[in-house]
Amino acid sequence: MKTGLLTFHAAHHYGAQLQAYALMKAVEACGSACEVIDYVRPDTEEAKRLFRPGIAPRSLLANVHTVLHYGALHRRAARFERFVRDDMIRSPKSYASYAALAADAPAYDAYVCGSDQIWNPLIYREKTCVPAFFAGFAASGRKIAYAPSFGIAEMPAEHQPALKDWLAGFESLSVRERNGEAIIRGVCGRSALTVLDPTLLLGPAQWNRVAEAPPYATPYLLCYFISDPAGYEPYVTAMARRLGLSVVSLCGARRTVRGTARTVLDAGPREFLGLFAHAAYVMTDSFHGTVFSINYGRPFASFSLAAGGKKKVSSRLDSILGILGLRSRLVTDGATTPEAVAAWPDVDWEAVGGALEAERAKSLGYLCAALFPMGGCDTGACDLADCEPDTGGPDGGDDGAGGHGDGVHGDGVHGAGGRGDGGHGDGRWRR
Repeated sequence: MKTGLLTFHAAHHYGAQLQAYALMKAVEACGSACEVIDYVRPDTEEAKRLFRPGIAPRSLLANVHTVLHYGALHRRAARFERFVRDDMIRSPKSYASYAALAADAPAYDAYVCGSDQIWNPLIYREKTCVPAFFAGFAASGRKIAYAPSFGIAEMPAEHQPALKDWLAGFESLSVRERNGEAIIRGVCGRSALTVLDPTLLLGPAQWNRVAEAPPYATPYLLCYFISDPAGYEPYVTAMARRLGLSVVSLCGARRTVRGTARTVLDAGPREFLGLFAHAAYVMTDSFHGTVFSINYGRPFASFSLAAGGKKKVSSRLDSILGILGLRSRLVTDGATTPEAVAAWPDVDWEAVGGALEAERAKSLGYLCAALFPMGGCDTGACDLADCEPDTGGPDGGDDGAGGHGDGVHGDGVHGAGGRGDGGHGDGRWRR
């Protein structure tokens, strides 16, 4: 049994690469060999560039910042490339277009499409559904959707006929958010299951196999903000003061919170994992920042605020926090004061672990049954879990033992204000 995976795997984006790696490992744990089909669109390659084209003021400012921090940013890019090269099993051949895929289609017993916003027609330059991410080139083999996202509340009417045609070829359908269930039901009358983001299919022990511990042992409060962090500064200051922690800023946006003791510009996926694994506390407005805080059992505060502190609800954040009984850790409006957040009680990690274990079992059960519809899936062989969050460092020890904008191109750099999770429109860096 051999499976081909179609997703955003090559973008220099923490969430994109880590979800691709996790889904590859989950497929393997179900008992199938797995390769990430090395389909990399030209716009993905363009988004990797350290310097922005053009002479717009924001481009010029971003490029000045890049010049000033070129060494760190170059290391960061190299670490993303290394993670794809060394930690993902890719197809023998690379493809830069759907035409290339169709002309020499890679053959697999099953094709898994997901996760990420691969089914969002609005993030692509073509502004239409991309057939590659529906395995439209495949002449045979089962087609399985694992947690793809539409990234939009409703599918525009002009895209629905094509989407209906592409979905007709799938034997098994799942989505990442509940609104995806409604879109599929409305377009083709079929049911889809909402499953976990792939990064939650792996437990701490599995992630620690690729994590790199940070080079400092002092306990720290980790800040990972992918939007302008200015509005979060009072919360960070209050929490750092209460806990007596220094602040480490992993740059999802180019600006950092005031009072930062260490600024991390050069983290790749491995370093990203290590920073979360060793943090004493995490404050983030990122979905995957929240996810890895939960997976590693790190106390955290998650933010979903619009400009000016107005309420802004992220459906995927609200969904996962609701499932795990953690909605109380989400700040959605400025009425929640920094002092109130600093006084939050500890997380009941035993209850969270039980809920996460149940969701993980459901999601893995769906994936394995889709891959092996006649049986034969060895779910008992999965070593993905250590399902309870690890409340120590990567080795179970003490804490700190060791712009789509998940990287320093947040802030709208490489795409101001665009939509998309690893997408390839104007918002590649917002996560």
